[in-house]
Formats: sequence, structure tokens, C-alpha cells
Amino acid sequence: MNGIRPVAAGDVPAVVALVTQVLAEFGLEFGSGSATDDELRELPGSYQERGGAFWVATRDGALVGTCGVFPLAAGTFEVRKMYLLPAARGLGLGARLLDAAVAWARDHGAHRLVLDTTEQMTRAIAFYEAHGFVRDDAQRRGARCSRGYVRDLAAG
Repeated sequence: MNGIRPVAAGDVPAVVALVTQVLAEFGLEFGSGSATDDELRELPGSYQERGGAFWVATRDGALVGTCGVFPLAAGTFEVRKMYLLPAARGLGLGARLLDAAVAWARDHGAHRLVLDTTEQMTRAIAFYEAHGFVRDDAQRRGARCSRGYVRDLAAG
């Protein structure tokens, strides 16, 4: 059974392990170059208490993906920590995570989403571009990120 659900406190060890594993796949280290890594240890409160939300994707009962949205300014939310384990890629779970994030952000007054990523994550870049994000390097926030993107939610 594949599904998307809000993160629970009991998911934290699996979330941290998943993000650590995916970052390592691209030569990156958890806790280095992104202040937002440490916020994962305090889920769900680190997002919910500050006006954001965080979801996990599961497959056959195992946690295989993550995605959060976090407010930056009035009407602007950042997509954060959108990662899938290699075996979960290409199954539609990324699109379902992003759909949940977009719907939630719209329901909470967002008119645009932003994100940053790194050049090495070519499949993620293709995914974001296929889902309406356009490159805008002014959206780079993390030291380990080399590309920024924005999506106007009024445009779809």
C-alpha cells in the first residue's frame, strides 16, 4: 500500500535516516550546509508551530519519501526536504507529495512556492520543471544548493 500522510513524531528517526541516505547519494552530508536539517529532529512541531506542514510517503508500510512546506513571507511558502529513496522514485509518490504540498499551501493563502536544490539532483530538477517550477536562483537559501526555483500558483 502506497500513501501520503502527515508526519508523526514517531517518524522522526526514519525521516532523518532517509534524508541522510539521499543526501549521501549526492555526496552531501546531513547537518552540513542546510540549517533546516536540524528542524527534522523536532517534527512535526518544528513545522506546524511555525505555520508549515510536513508529509511522508509510505510504500508497503515503510517510509520512503518526505516533503514539507514552510512559510517565508505573506503568500510565499518554501518546499523543503522533498526526498524519495531510490526504490520509490518513478512510482508517482513524488507527484502525490507535491500535490499535497500545493493543495495545503493554497489552502493557507499561498500564491507562490519556492525551493532550492543542487545541480547533482538532475531527476529532481526535471521533476520540478515538469511541475511548473521555473529557475530563479534568487530562491537559493541553503549553502549546499546551487539552483533556485519558483512556481506561481495562480498559473496552475
